[in-house]
Amino acid sequence: MKKGVVGIIANPESGRDIRRLVAHASVFDNMEKVSIVERLLLILQELGVEKVIGMPETFGIIPGAKRAVEEHLSIEVELMDMKIFGDWRDTYKAAENLREEASVIVVIGGDGTNRIVAKACGDTPIMPISTGTNNVFPYMIEATIAGEAVAAIATGVVTPEEGTYRTKRIELFENGELRDIALVDAAATTHSFVGSKAVWKPEYLRELVVSRCSPSNIGLSSIAGILREVKEEDDFGLYLEIGKGRPVKAPIAPGVFKRVLIGEVREVALGEEIEIRTTPTLFALDGEREVEMEGEITARLTRTGPRVIDYRKTLRLAAERGFFEG
Repeated sequence: MKKGVVGIIANPESGRDIRRLVAHASVFDNMEKVSIVERLLLILQELGVEKVIGMPETFGIIPGAKRAVEEHLSIEVELMDMKIFGDWRDTYKAAENLREEASVIVVIGGDGTNRIVAKACGDTPIMPISTGTNNVFPYMIEATIAGEAVAAIATGVVTPEEGTYRTKRIELFENGELRDIALVDAAATTHSFVGSKAVWKPEYLRELVVSRCSPSNIGLSSIAGILREVKEEDDFGLYLEIGKGRPVKAPIAPGVFKRVLIGEVREVALGEEIEIRTTPTLFALDGEREVEMEGEITARLTRTGPRVIDYRKTLRLAAERGFFEG
């Protein structure tokens, strides 16, 4: 990781998925992402960051932001030299590169984007900025404030050990082999194909494992959150059997409150193996249908997710150390 260098991964597809048609999610357009990057660049420059490295993508978010503020910009801004596929491979490759090249990675996207980054970013801290209305993992935060915290970590005023925390993740195994991960929730479904990815029909849900949940969330984790709140700092998660038992209503998508039947509910400790009885199954990971599995399927909750900047703590420490003086 290089001090004074910040990476930016801005996903042009986040905030624009099928939930805008089947539910009532707001559209988060790419021009707003350009605006977010504009504010980030100006704040990072003001607070001593020397260089920004961005992910190239199909819309041109970072080049657009650079052009918009070019007359006020002295910080070095460059795009990675990489092939663009227009899908998750771009995010994964960018995170893999920035793990070595940047001291902090800013992720502009939803739960799905952050899940891909988490698979490749290693120990490099991330600042997840939410785009859309139904995200659990990233912060709903103004880019100016996010940029202040990022700059404090990137310049070394606050160390990653002081200003970040290690998140939980759900690891999924097929016949003993790690297949994929989720940051918030992993749902075993009876869907037969990936299709539009999003899950909005509870009749297809069979089992759910969550690392965190709250009645104030939107999405599949809200089903568990109706029953019990689990915070990121809690060293446990929950397992739910779905499709039989007592009924609850949960906001599984923006503007969509659905009746869900809940059977067995139990606490899951860090490191505990959970047998998934639905096999074969198509797993929805952080709300999106992603991976088909069969045979012996298990899930395990660990605290080996990405390092995330605690912006409140980071800004408090930075202010105490005079970072904003002069």
